[in-house]
Amino acid sequence: MKDRITITIDGRKIETEQDANLLQVALDNGIEIPHLCYHKKLSPTGACRLCLVKIEGRIGMHAACTIGASEGMTVAAFDEELEESRIHMLKYLLSEHNEANDGTYEDEFRQLVRKYRLDRPESSRYPSLLHQLRLPVDYTSPVLSYDSSRCIKCFRCIKACGEVQGKYVLSFGERGLDSVVVAGIDHWRESECDGCGECIQLCPTGAIVEAPDRNVFRLQRIEKRVVTTCPYCGVGCQLRLHVQDGEIVRATGVEGALPNDGRLCVKGRFGYQFVSNRDRLTTPLIKKDGVFVEASWEEALELVAQKFSQIREQYGPDALAGYSSAKCTNEDNYMFQKLVRVAFGTNNLDYCTRLCHASTVVAMLRSIGDGAGSNSIQDFEATDCLIVTGNNIIETHPVTATYIKRGVARGMKVIVIDPKWTPLVKYAYIWMQPKLGTDVALLNGMIHVIVRENLIDIEFIQTRVDGGMRAL
Repeated sequence: MKDRITITIDGRKIETEQDANLLQVALDNGIEIPHLCYHKKLSPTGACRLCLVKIEGRIGMHAACTIGASEGMTVAAFDEELEESRIHMLKYLLSEHNEANDGTYEDEFRQLVRKYRLDRPESSRYPSLLHQLRLPVDYTSPVLSYDSSRCIKCFRCIKACGEVQGKYVLSFGERGLDSVVVAGIDHWRESECDGCGECIQLCPTGAIVEAPDRNVFRLQRIEKRVVTTCPYCGVGCQLRLHVQDGEIVRATGVEGALPNDGRLCVKGRFGYQFVSNRDRLTTPLIKKDGVFVEASWEEALELVAQKFSQIREQYGPDALAGYSSAKCTNEDNYMFQKLVRVAFGTNNLDYCTRLCHASTVVAMLRSIGDGAGSNSIQDFEATDCLIVTGNNIIETHPVTATYIKRGVARGMKVIVIDPKWTPLVKYAYIWMQPKLGTDVALLNGMIHVIVRENLIDIEFIQTRVDGGMRAL
């Protein structure tokens, strides 16, 4: 826990932590200092120069996003000189920016332009340079589009790709005013981009926008935004679904919400279209004379119940079985097992977790007393050393893997135990390749060495482990 300090911003006394980001402190306390390149998930850049402030005792203006708070600091966030400087910076950006807007994206830059009343031609001090610049577009990606004429070179997409997702696919190409964001060494389609969309999530302009449904999506026509849980893997990422004309037309990550804090993978961000797919069945079908015909729910359910009853009466309850889904809620699965056990009269009940997780649940119950994880996903980047065994986490739980990648970037050591190469090996300090079936022997051997070399906390074991040292 850092020391608590008091600073002053525009006459307001604010309590915060030592070295806390000055801009974030101001924003958290309702002081809306303009900014574009800063995002609390990224390291400070100081590129846009809009968050300039004056600090008592220091000469000149300073980018608040690059300053750490210190005891007694007195800050001026708004005065005539600071505001004039911000207006000039916005005018510079406008001179090389395409102001056309099709209403398909949130535009933080446009909001600031309007705030300072620079959205009228007569307010522009500098002539447009658009016709002189080589500003290409890249529509080669199946999930996003990049229009460099709307890019303000704030670095947020590049840092989002590297610092948040740990992929480092994006960078700048060319130089000076001709600088453009490039994926890999050329086009998005030919890069290692896997379509997670973190660059879209953090882009403050319309430079990078979702491609799916862009022809129908319009901000002004969005009826509601629904926060829900991603239905794919077990991480539980929080989504915000944008609904237009009764259909989902976009999904974004919920910033600040755990466990993903705005992060998504390609499935979470773009895998929503099955909901309104025209090929999806919306009416029960019953085969009559070899042809499927539409039927009412009552007729379909009556037929299914009749067939189940016939099988049970003719062959007995054990001729029936039920197989449930890990994607269902606990309540749905409870009702399903009740149907199988009570209505069918059998215990022939199964679902995928028995094969996928049953062994780990049993082991965890015996070792730590609970079949669930004992740490948060965020802890994966906070530890000094992490052992990953038998888990292709980058491909199966990609958002969780982002925390591991961030930990590695900060110096964490990752030990991968897996006979097969997985993408996490690229980040591993040690990759151990045991022979198939030797997992338990390997882990027991590691435990033996730990105990033999006295690399244990005896007091912790005696007070926290059933049986104390006798358990070893």
